[in-house]
Amino acid sequence: MDRSLKLSEKLFCLAVNPRNGGILLNASSALGMTLSGSVFIELLKGELISIEKGVVHLENSMVQSDEIHEFFLNRIRLRGKDRKLRNWISYFNVRGRKIQKLFIRSLVRKNVLRTEEKRILFIPYEKVYLSDLELVENIRKDIEITLLSLAGSSDDSVILSVMLAKTNILSRIFPDRARRKEASRNLKRLPETEVSKAVQEAIQMMHAAVYASIS
Repeated sequence: MDRSLKLSEKLFCLAVNPRNGGILLNASSALGMTLSGSVFIELLKGELISIEKGVVHLENSMVQSDEIHEFFLNRIRLRGKDRKLRNWISYFNVRGRKIQKLFIRSLVRKNVLRTEEKRILFIPYEKVYLSDLELVENIRKDIEITLLSLAGSSDDSVILSVMLAKTNILSRIFPDRARRKEASRNLKRLPETEVSKAVQEAIQMMHAAVYASIS
């Protein structure tokens, strides 16, 4: 069984409460946007899409075996014309519940997550829990090292660090407030790739739109 995790899957795992299960409260509002952003990074790295001046272009129309990637690419194919990245992130954010179910299904198959049926006022729902605590803890440690040392960090670690900050769960990586403040300062000095920069800008625009709508 292939248990290697994509960037987006690592992000999702770190958004799960390691003790009590479920999605961390701090992460719940922004998770849909940052998950979508991380999937677009994966599509860019796989040369399935390109992004020029904030506009997404489909580069490979072949059906993908990866269920999550195919969910995104199928919508882009059906659209039939280029669209701005921020509009795509808005589109997929609205479909956040469906996307989370896809992530849970993928990670349950890899034995990284498990689900239990729960009830609220007799209404059944599935709650997600970490199954492989050691694997997820190693991911957390990698991000901790990235944000405290900066030197020799991999591209994926840098991108994941930025995504975690956008998802409001740095406290999951750094329970200690002093170290969290140091990590926040270091975030401003992290090296960036063009891929991560493009997606960061789109997520920032999405955040601004969401905050404007509720203010």
